[in-house]
Amino acid sequence: MMKSFVGIVSQRGIELLCSEDPATVHFLWRRAKRQKGKVACVWAVLPSEAADLIQMEIALGWKREGLDHLQQQAREYGFIVPYHDDVPAVQLRHAG
Repeated sequence: MMKSFVGIVSQRGIELLCSEDPATVHFLWRRAKRQKGKVACVWAVLPSEAADLIQMEIALGWKREGLDHLQQQAREYGFIVPYHDDVPAVQLRHAG
């Protein structure tokens, strides 16, 4: 059965993969902001068996392989943008 999942990816691969719900998305976004280096939150629709395999690879430290499987098995996937209240207020200046 296909389910939606959210996770954190870095240059090392996939760091974390969880079932999607609003509280989890908010938690992951805040966690990604605290991590050092380049990280991003992702969303994917995967078969349950593929998600189980990816979570096992993460637990074994095979983060690159897990990310490869996520990209191969996902029906849909992409980046999660920040919640409105998490976006810093930035004043834009007209260059001209």
